[in-house]
Amino acid sequence: MSHDWWTRALYSVAGVVVLATAVVAVLELRSGDGEPTELWFAFATVLLTVTGLALNTLHSRRRTVTLEEAAAALAKTVTTNWEGERTSRGLYEESRIAVRWRREPGSERASQLSAELPDEGVLDELTGAFARHARAGHLCRLVVTGEPGSGKTALCVLLTLETVRADVVPVLFPLSAWDPKSSLTDWMTAELAASRPAGDAARSRRLAPELLRRHVLPVLDGLDEASDPAAALEAIQKELAGHSFVLTCRVPEYAGVARRRELRDALVVRLQPLRADEAGWVLERAGGAAMGPLLGTLDAYPDGPAARALTTPFMLSLAVELGGVLPEELLTADDAEAEQWIKRYLLGGFVTKAYQSTLDKPEVPFPLDKAWRYLSYLARQTEPGTHCFAWWHLHRSVPRGLFLTVALANAALACSAAAVLLFALFERPWLGLWIGLGAAVIGALVVELVPQDDPRRAKPRLRSVRPPTRHALQRVLGFGVIGGAACAVIVAFLYERPVHIVVGGLLSGLTFAAARYFSEPSDPLDAVTPVSLLRSDRTTIRYAWLTGAVPGALTGAYLGAALKEGRRTPQLDDVTLIDELPTAVEALLGAASGALLSSVGLGMMALGSSAWGRFIPSRAWLALRGHTPRRLIKFTEDARTRGVLRQSNGFYEFRHELLHRHLAETEGPAAPSRSPAPAADTRTGPARTQ
Repeated sequence: MSHDWWTRALYSVAGVVVLATAVVAVLELRSGDGEPTELWFAFATVLLTVTGLALNTLHSRRRTVTLEEAAAALAKTVTTNWEGERTSRGLYEESRIAVRWRREPGSERASQLSAELPDEGVLDELTGAFARHARAGHLCRLVVTGEPGSGKTALCVLLTLETVRADVVPVLFPLSAWDPKSSLTDWMTAELAASRPAGDAARSRRLAPELLRRHVLPVLDGLDEASDPAAALEAIQKELAGHSFVLTCRVPEYAGVARRRELRDALVVRLQPLRADEAGWVLERAGGAAMGPLLGTLDAYPDGPAARALTTPFMLSLAVELGGVLPEELLTADDAEAEQWIKRYLLGGFVTKAYQSTLDKPEVPFPLDKAWRYLSYLARQTEPGTHCFAWWHLHRSVPRGLFLTVALANAALACSAAAVLLFALFERPWLGLWIGLGAAVIGALVVELVPQDDPRRAKPRLRSVRPPTRHALQRVLGFGVIGGAACAVIVAFLYERPVHIVVGGLLSGLTFAAARYFSEPSDPLDAVTPVSLLRSDRTTIRYAWLTGAVPGALTGAYLGAALKEGRRTPQLDDVTLIDELPTAVEALLGAASGALLSSVGLGMMALGSSAWGRFIPSRAWLALRGHTPRRLIKFTEDARTRGVLRQSNGFYEFRHELLHRHLAETEGPAAPSRSPAPAADTRTGPARTQ
């Protein structure tokens, strides 16, 4: 069902509730059975809720964002993101490596793009021709194959920046994230909506299908990384018929699936390895007297281990960053493993140099040996099919019992303290202690039974209401039941009439459920950063405390005003405070008590189920084990500034797949062994980018 249908249904139910409340209030007053104070507080609570709905509706009626405006906003975001990537990769024209490409079998020669290009050329020629034809509205379907580090990602960066404008927006879609059980188009639409091109989640979801059809040029990265490459190629052929796209894949994997199905109207190219003379020219242009031995080796042995190690732009760029300095034993080695020794030395040398003091970065907050150990551990915690890791998933390597222990301790302390303060007013502090402990234990156990949330954002806006998923609905109902039951138990000890128990439990349950529902998960693929996700999730916890305090105060005020007549007798007859205080003062005390209890309970439940709440004990546990530093986010941000990591929206990503694998396989910055262990794939899936 549509978003608008659910919104109308919600407002209709709210209107019926207000009308029913008003009718009941009038009937109660006319019959003389109801207390005016109680009816007033009940009606005021409902009226405030519906007023908030109405104000939110008026606020949401803003100027409609057009499709063209959304496309322009998306183009601006894409340009900003890829400009940063071009800077980090050093892909400026004056320093760019002239990677060659060659047309491969299976290429369609009838398209205008394919007809214009020769059978082989350089990267700039390919990206320039693609951009011209794509902007002219011609069908442009390009398949780029190559080995790891051959420059496929660099080509995507350059192609995107040369092509992007408001009417043609290249957007990267990592095929490793696609589930073959779903439609490729539906998946791309959902990924596009997550980037919020229209500024608002609901409008972005509404505009995403048309935006994808008319303005987006899909850049499908990593066919070899898809869970089912053959199914992915089949979906591309069927669902993108007549549409332009770019597809990247490793050479053997594409050859395997292309034998069964070739893409129509596609130009297939293979990025060529760099020759020894090309690598030497790049090194010579970079300058430096220390490059003499390496240049001499390349000149004397154009097919030797050193030349083979520098056949990809990535490894050559590492050699340039290290000034072309390699140990003599590696330059003169000629056995079968010499090429791997050189690659491991370059990768290790890059990390070593990154953690040296320089004029730009005089301070090195993390020594090399510790930094290497931390990076090595994080390299083994990457997401399936990628070389990215998420701070909110580090809890997977921590014993689950730790979180239950922490949750029980936190909840017991906070809930017991709040309950003791409340029941001390009625001279029953020990009763409050046991009630608080019971609520803490039950709440902590329930929270630990369900999976941890991904980072969430506080979003108390009813215009974003949509049908919850099954998992989300379980969370919402769980929060509501626990909050309502806890309040009902407390009220049952203090009040005699069932109406107070029902009203208190119902209002508290609605508060807990609403606070849970309107803090929706942040999408890590949205235009966010790992740090902003952490702050957003932390803010959501604070929002939960505030959300609990406001309605909790209203509920407490209602119960406090009814305390003189509704208290449980004869159990509370000895509490002289009830009779001595005016009703207005009791209402204020009730409001303060309700705000405290509700905010503490809701805040502790939100903390226990949040990504931030799990990250805090996870960080402490991993630091005690020596796997990560105590200030983990500071370390990852420092590694990002040093070029070892980069930011992939909400994730941290290792600079390259080869670097990721090297760190995952080694424990420290030792020199490469002459008998290196066989390379083991430490990832849970293929890396996302090359």
